[in-house]
Amino acid sequence: MRPVKALIAAGAIAGALAFSPAAFAQAGSGTIMVIDAERILEQTAAGRDMQTKLQQIAQQMQGEITPEQTSLQQEGQRLQGAMQGQTPEQVRANTQLAQQIEALQRRSQAFQQRQMGLARDLEYTRGQALAEFQRQTAPIILEVMQARGASAALEASIVSRYLPSIDATQDVLSRIDQRVRTINVSRLSAPPPPQQQAQAPAPAQQQERRGNRRN
Repeated sequence: MRPVKALIAAGAIAGALAFSPAAFAQAGSGTIMVIDAERILEQTAAGRDMQTKLQQIAQQMQGEITPEQTSLQQEGQRLQGAMQGQTPEQVRANTQLAQQIEALQRRSQAFQQRQMGLARDLEYTRGQALAEFQRQTAPIILEVMQARGASAALEASIVSRYLPSIDATQDVLSRIDQRVRTINVSRLSAPPPPQQQAQAPAPAQQQERRGNRRN
């Protein structure tokens, strides 16, 4: 699974920077400000709290699959040793060994499915945690916009150059720390992935349909 910090990249508070036209109208008349999202996440108490909780959930998930992962590796090594010096035909002829290899393949497939499921769960959990972070911080960002008379807030990473005077990061940091110290993060299960689209009809079926249309 990908490191949690990589999942929480700069731009994670993009939702907090998106306001309705009415909110922009209230904020000011043409001035912009920039915010360093990475600093917000790494330096606020709330951001650190969220990352710590997500890291703990990721470690918990990893701990759940590590025993099976280790067992699969050990079984694979054992079977490799058992097959050493044998031709593929000899391995297939050895019923007991062939059955053990098939059983290992089934276990490996099940493990991969479990691993992918946990990765989806972690991604979903991370998304919900970020949504809560955004919900908590959006009013504070709007408040800073209004105080500065700004009509737009941009993420610093997408702005090539700007004057320090429009950097509102420290102001946002201070206000968040004053009012938001923790973020509620719960381990969640991702919704099941959408079913694959129905397969295209076989060529014979397509030919039959074309014939019916001509008739």
